[in-house]
Amino acid sequence: MSLPHALLGLINYQPTTGYDLKATFTKSIHFFWNATLPQIYRTLTQMEKKGWLKLTVEHQNGKPSRKVYTITKAGREELRRWLAEPLGMRELRNAMLIKVFFGNQMEPSRLAAHLREWRQYHADLLERYEKEIPSVIQAYANETGAFKDVPYWAFTLDYGKRVDRLVFDWCDKVLRKIGDKGNKGSHQKKAVSSSKRLGEKAHGRV
Repeated sequence: MSLPHALLGLINYQPTTGYDLKATFTKSIHFFWNATLPQIYRTLTQMEKKGWLKLTVEHQNGKPSRKVYTITKAGREELRRWLAEPLGMRELRNAMLIKVFFGNQMEPSRLAAHLREWRQYHADLLERYEKEIPSVIQAYANETGAFKDVPYWAFTLDYGKRVDRLVFDWCDKVLRKIGDKGNKGSHQKKAVSSSKRLGEKAHGRV
């Protein structure tokens, strides 16, 4: 995936500043493509030079000036071109699976600790997906007026729920297989209960 095209997609909804763009990015695309604020600013500068964006400086009384980016006709054409092109080869990198692959060469307790940490990470994501993101989707639709895009945003949310539920269950299975003794603590039980509840909802609706 191309960061410039992700940014073009967001700016296509409405003109925005780099700071506001990062906030929107963190609540949406961040879940499947990460980018730091410096990366976003550098990319915006490159996109402006290519003619994909127009920069307007808005002066404010008693406040720093705002640099607002608006997508151009060339930018929309580039976004549509990228959306239509074939996906190509998918790049897959997962450090956790490398650790599991060589798990027999480390202390079982260390492998178990990695798995519990990974499981908790996905349990936390599931909770965010269920409690936080639906309202974010609705608020962004209200802000931009892109109500017809909501079902497509929800498709990606559903994907995230299903993947995290799968990873959570997989971690539990591997922990049982390696006989993890630390898998019975109250913190883990709470995470399991929460994740099961969220997982059931994820399978039932978007």
